[in-house]
Amino acid sequence: MSCYVMLEFTARPGTGPAILEALREALPQTRNKDGCNSLEVTVNQDNTDNMLLVMRWATRKHYETYRAWREANDDVKRFADVTVSGLATRFFDVSDV
Repeated sequence: MSCYVMLEFTARPGTGPAILEALREALPQTRNKDGCNSLEVTVNQDNTDNMLLVMRWATRKHYETYRAWREANDDVKRFADVTVSGLATRFFDVSDV
């Protein structure tokens, strides 16, 4: 079953556009990783420094393998360091409702 991953963060004030550009460069690699079915970057209408990455992975394990790769390259730390309070990651299953 697919796993939806929500990764939310708030960039330091005024740095949202720079973060978006960095994501534009980094995310093609993510989209090409094994198990990544989709990835969208959303920007809060009321605070453009607040963003939510909405990802659908084949399994949570696929995402965790990807995340470990990003952590080993220090990518996760680099992004977390330019946020107000780090990265919040949540995992969701699709309901049959």
